Amino acid sequence: MEQVSELIFRQITPADFFHINRKPQPGDEGGKQGYIDFPVGKVTLADWQDFFDGIAPDESSKWPVWHVEVHSLGNLGSQNVDIGQRRLQSVNIRSQKLFSDSGNRVLAWHPDHGGFPSLSDEAESSKHPSVVATSKGVRVFLLRTVGGEHWAGWLRTEQIEEAAEKDFRLQPMLVEPAGKIVFGTPLALDTSSLENPFRLNSFGQSDADKGLDAAGKPAKQTYGKKPSKSEEELAEDLFKDDAPPEAAEKTQKVIETFKRNQKAVRDLKRLYKTCQITGDDFIFSKVNGEPYLEVHHLVPLGEGGADNPTNLVVISAHIHRMLHYAGVEGIDLAKIVNDKLDFTINGESFTITWRPEHAKVIADAGGTIA
Repeated sequence: MEQVSELIFRQITPADFFHINRKPQPGDEGGKQGYIDFPVGKVTLADWQDFFDGIAPDESSKWPVWHVEVHSLGNLGSQNVDIGQRRLQSVNIRSQKLFSDSGNRVLAWHPDHGGFPSLSDEAESSKHPSVVATSKGVRVFLLRTVGGEHWAGWLRTEQIEEAAEKDFRLQPMLVEPAGKIVFGTPLALDTSSLENPFRLNSFGQSDADKGLDAAGKPAKQTYGKKPSKSEEELAEDLFKDDAPPEAAEKTQKVIETFKRNQKAVRDLKRLYKTCQITGDDFIFSKVNGEPYLEVHHLVPLGEGGADNPTNLVVISAHIHRMLHYAGVEGIDLAKIVNDKLDFTINGESFTITWRPEHAKVIADAGGTIA
């Protein structure tokens, strides 16, 4: 096990995903996008300098570039990667285009090595439904250990959410498109696991989790190791000391979130009073008698989606979770017909229905949601 002192992350947008995975096309000019940008508004140049403490940047060109040995989680190997400032507004990881003679995709982010999502052959642009669905919730990250090593990995939203429930310091990865986290108390890191590197969630198993040693063979059982508990034993342990201590420990969390357009949210809920997708199904009444509804951004704020009625729909909590975590295809507001849009969730057909005045706002915006 290693110990993480700093983490830098970036949410992959559909545009990022499309361009770094796109095969060359006839008539292409230039190399197209072959990098992953980190805006300096979220991760400053000083942040990167601290992250690469002890590594002198190459300053032979206009901007500093660090030549860094990056290890990939999951025992995938290591490689030298160039990370540097390309323009005033951003620092980027170079040569990440998959189909390029000069490509040097980080192994953890490679479809053939780290299981990173791949681009569908039918995808013709970053707006293609398959691109939006496949890239949704993907975050790539770089880690610096206490010993000064640098590691790379990637996770999806649901994995980070479960881990963040147990270590709230990971919360910024859920609310920011990019950022840096410094751990005062180091975060434990299992370098053998790409799916569960922080050992905080249930996604995937490392070799240690499977009872294997470093060579992949069954590990010897440790003397005194407790056997798995039965359901009855788990229930007894869970409830036998249910009363809270007299002086419960308090912690303080500081989490940055996007400032939401609360007026639009309130007005839309009052306008619809029901789910735009399933009607009264899954709707329940709050104690004051009003229906409980949520408002969903069709394009997430972290991916540049607008925080106005052109990008908002009123839905039930159940449908809201499905839109965030299931496979969603076919949401293209340019294809609204008679104030309705058909789409699918995990292959099942659904329809969004807009009130005429709401649909007119979208039509006036040119059928766009960003």
